[in-house]
Formats: sequence, C-alpha cells, structure tokens
Amino acid sequence: MEKNMGLNGEKMLQNLKRLSQVDKMKQVEPLSYALFPGYHCPLMGAMLTIRAIKDSVMLVLGPDECAYYTKMATSGNGSMSADGCQIVSVVLEQHDVTFGCQEKLEEAMKELNEEYHPKAVFIVTTCVPEITGDDVESMADLFSDQYGFPVMVVHAENFKTDDHLPGIEHTLEVCCEMMQPQEKTNCVNVLGLRLGDFTKTEVYRVLKEQSIPIGMQLPGNSSVEEIETAPQAAVNLVVHPVGISLAKKMKKKFGTPYVVFERYSDPDRIYHAYKELFEILEKQMPEKLSDWHQKAKERTENAKPILKGKTYFSGNTALCNYELHSFLTSLGMEPLLLQISDLTAQDEQWRKEILTHCDPYVTRAANIGPLQYLYPVLKPQFNIGAGNAKEMKKSGTQMIRMMQAYNVLGFEVNEMVVNAFVQAQKGGMK
Repeated sequence: MEKNMGLNGEKMLQNLKRLSQVDKMKQVEPLSYALFPGYHCPLMGAMLTIRAIKDSVMLVLGPDECAYYTKMATSGNGSMSADGCQIVSVVLEQHDVTFGCQEKLEEAMKELNEEYHPKAVFIVTTCVPEITGDDVESMADLFSDQYGFPVMVVHAENFKTDDHLPGIEHTLEVCCEMMQPQEKTNCVNVLGLRLGDFTKTEVYRVLKEQSIPIGMQLPGNSSVEEIETAPQAAVNLVVHPVGISLAKKMKKKFGTPYVVFERYSDPDRIYHAYKELFEILEKQMPEKLSDWHQKAKERTENAKPILKGKTYFSGNTALCNYELHSFLTSLGMEPLLLQISDLTAQDEQWRKEILTHCDPYVTRAANIGPLQYLYPVLKPQFNIGAGNAKEMKKSGTQMIRMMQAYNVLGFEVNEMVVNAFVQAQKGGMK
C-alpha cells in the first residue's frame, strides 16, 4: 500500500475503463470516491452567467447553505462578484418545504421590485424546491404579468449532474424568452464564452478588420436590452457547447443561423469554421486566413517527428477537449489517461478518431489528488492541466502550460498547442 492516503496506483488502474468501453458518463469510474478539488454545481454556472447581466436580479431559491454559497461567491471579495446585477436569496425553511414557498416568494418579489426596479429577474431553483415540486414556473408567469418585466426560472439542481455547465446552459436557454423580433444587422453574437475576453482573440481581430461589429455576448458583460435585441444579429457564433441550445432556439424562433467555432486545434477545422462564418455573413473571406491555414498545417507537420510516440495525461482544458486529443493523436502522440466530465453525441466523431490511434484510460475529472499514484505506474511524458508537481517531477513528467487558452480562438489555438508541446519536448518548459 502507498503511504499517507493508502491508495495504490496499480489497483486504481485495474478499476478504470478504456475509452472504447464507455459511451456514457455513468460508466466512467472515478480514481477515488472522495474527489479533490471536486465539481462545482449548476448554481455556480448560473451565478457565473447572470452576475454579468446588467439591470437584472438573480434570486436564489433554496436552503441557507445555497444562500451562503451564493453570498460568499458573489460578494465584493468573492471570485464572481456581481457586475451590474443584484443578487438576493430566499432561504427555505422547514415550513416552506412542507407547505410550499409561494407566500415567501411573493413577499421577496414585492421587496426586490420596490428596492431594485429590475428589468428582468432570474429565479434560480436549487435542489430542495426541485425535489419538493413547487411549481415555480407558474409563479414566474404570474410575476411577469404582475410586474411587467420578464421573470424566468433557471433550474440549477445538482442531483441530476455533477458539473456546473448545465447551470450556464439553462440560463442561456431562458434568455431566449426575453428576446423580441428585430430588423437584421451584420453584427455577430458570441454564445458560450464561459471565461476569457473575446476581444483578445484572433477571431475578434479578424471581424473588426472587416468592420463586422460584435453584438450580444452570453455569458459576458451584457444588459437586458442587449439580450432583448439579440435577434438583430446576422449570425450566432457558438464558441462552446453550452451555447448550442440557445443558438438552436434562436434559429427556430427568429431564423438566426449559427456557426459552431470552438477552440479547435486542427488547422482544417479552424479554416472550415472561418469559411462557414464568412459565407453566412455574405462577405469574402480575407486572403490572410488562407495563409494562416497553410502556416498552421506546416507547423503541424513539422511537429510530428518531434512529438511522435510521446505520451501524456490530460485533465479538462479550456479547449475543445476531445477535438484536442483527436488532433494530438494525429501527430502520433498517445494519451494514456483522460480525465473527462462529459461524453456527448457531438464528441462521438472525435472519440472515433482517437480510437483509430489508441485506447486511453478514462476517469472522472476534478480529482487531481489521486493522480500522484498513477504517475509512477504509467509514467506519462507530459501532463496537460493541473497535477501534483512534486510527483510529476519524480516520474519525469513535464507539465504543459497553456496560460492564454481562455483568450485564444482561431489559428492561434493551433500555434499555442503545438508550440507548448514542442517547447516542452525540447526542454524549454521545466
């Protein structure tokens, strides 16, 4: 047995499945049942999104634990302090659980309307009201009629998922209820940018050079008015899967087309996304994009002899995860262990591409503590993302740092990824 925690890397490995053996997250085993640092719940995802919507109020409906969590995260010193949004909580007690929360919610709505005069309210339901079955949706409809502004319900229960992303996705979906038909312009909405600054990306610079304005950004600093007028955009640019549901709703309701343009690493995928975007905008694609495409392909080919046969562990990244591993395996690299948090139908294409090259172990993400027991067993040459630096050094594993990942989109992603591995292999990153 290993010292301290009593965990054994060889036994851990025996319990893990390979990528070919799983097609849903329920089949993916954790390295240990006590996770560190663990997942965030959907309430965090809702906070992350709503806090930046100006002129709105986020009302958290749940027990005191959820109210306290929200307060600590969004207060002035919190990691997600509100920017233009007021955040309040309605604490449910035993009486509310037994007899329902309608009376308390009515009082809260009256108070927040008098104090904040919001243009929109997001009622975020946590586990308790979702279990007790309070019809918060019907209450929200009544409040909308009573106060004359949209009141929407974001379902953020944690017992259906072990990730915070559904909280973002559900928030974006309900924003569609606020939108009104508009005259079309040539602006581009950005959907799904969870973290980072879109204005620092290559794609933003390309659009700006072509005099194409950016419209609504969700998540991002936006306002109720910007959300209401979002259908004026010529196209929705979906940069992360959490934005796809809203993009589909807007296409069905307002006819707004969308382009999925994630943080791809493969040069051809990046070029195709650019091409699709400019075709919808009915604009000629800048010639320099073809040059960048060619340079990215050359960069990729030059990296193959350097990286062929190199092995790695990977956690979740800011990039398009399965696409990243598909790209790296096309370079001849071999993932030994992938920490994953989802396995969706849209990932199937890249999953198949990975399996044509290798069949890595998979485990649940957000559990970096036990990784230290697998480094000496599998001995990966690289580790993407967080890990135990001391144990990595003992095993000769180099950490791959991509510090700007949240602020890149386009061919610059390919450059960042390839350079990070090539420099690490050449000893440039210790």
